[in-house]
Order: sequence, then structure tokens, then C-alpha cells
Amino acid sequence: MEEKSLPDQLKEEIARKQYTRAALLAASLELPEQEVKDLRLKALWQMSAVSRNLPGTKNLAEQYGYSKAEVGELLRKRAAEEKEQGGYKSLEPCYDQNSGKYLAFEEWLDKLLKQWEKLSTS
Repeated sequence: MEEKSLPDQLKEEIARKQYTRAALLAASLELPEQEVKDLRLKALWQMSAVSRNLPGTKNLAEQYGYSKAEVGELLRKRAAEEKEQGGYKSLEPCYDQNSGKYLAFEEWLDKLLKQWEKLSTS
């Protein structure tokens, strides 16, 4: 079986919407900073809005060098863009196991930012 080149692997990961892996590959390929940043934002959005993973979001943010304030700003901006484009699915309330409630994305994001220091990333 022939091994795929890194650029081909990157295209495949993007096509599969595996943005965390795609961001890692893009950085290793030393692609332009903006391309890497865009993939990292997609990965962060996927981890937060799609998966609603509090510690995973913090872990990715720290790996990418984002502060708590930057994460809040980036995710609020992306949520507004999603709302503008009619992408309501990821903004709809989802069950939050820790609180036992259904939280809209904005509520979940507020919870993330409140609990930021307490979240374990190990």
C-alpha cells in the first residue's frame, strides 16, 4: 500500500472534516500562517460548538496559544457568523451532562469561560 504525501493527507483530513488533524498537518507543512490559523479556528469550533467538549476546547486553545479572552472572542465571532449564514444546528441547545440542562451554545460558552481555570487539560 502506497503512503500518501502530507499534502494529500491534509486534503483528505479537510474533506473528512477532521480539522484538529488538518491543523496539525498544515503546521507541519509550514503552510502560510493564515491557513493554519483558519484550520485551527475550525478545529476549535468543532471541539466547542459541535462536540461541546469543555476540557478539549481548553486543551486545543492552549496548544494553539490562545488565551481565555481570545477563545471567548473567537468563538462568539464564529457563532455570530454561523447565525448570519443560517447555521443554527451547532448553536441549538444540547444536553450538558455536568449541569443536567440543555444549553444553547452561548450558555455553554459562558460556562466554559467561567470554569476555564478549573478545567483539567491533562
